[in-house]
Amino acid sequence: MNEKPAGGFGHLLVERSGGIGGMLLVWEVDIDASTRRDELGPRIAELPWSDSGQSDGVTQSDDVPRATGADRFAYLIESRYGRVRFGESQMPPEWKQLVDDVREVAEPQRRQPG
Repeated sequence: MNEKPAGGFGHLLVERSGGIGGMLLVWEVDIDASTRRDELGPRIAELPWSDSGQSDGVTQSDDVPRATGADRFAYLIESRYGRVRFGESQMPPEWKQLVDDVREVAEPQRRQPG
């Protein structure tokens, strides 16, 4: 996908929960307004987003254990294409690269869990 989809790429939200104290950090990027739009937009559009029909609409492999332990993080990644959730140690490389890129572009915001 090399062209901007109708309506643009939209926003991308990366939410990290867990760790010591259960702190919730959120990075949000308006892809269309980003200086890295041409790099991030097509890559986001091509990732395997959820349409699995799960009750919360979030994809997470059933055979991948959820993050455990006091220092583990869980990530929720959401865009106009869908939502996915991964434990930090189970995150596929293409998703980890996206999270790293978003963390470079956006400042984290602290939010209350729930």
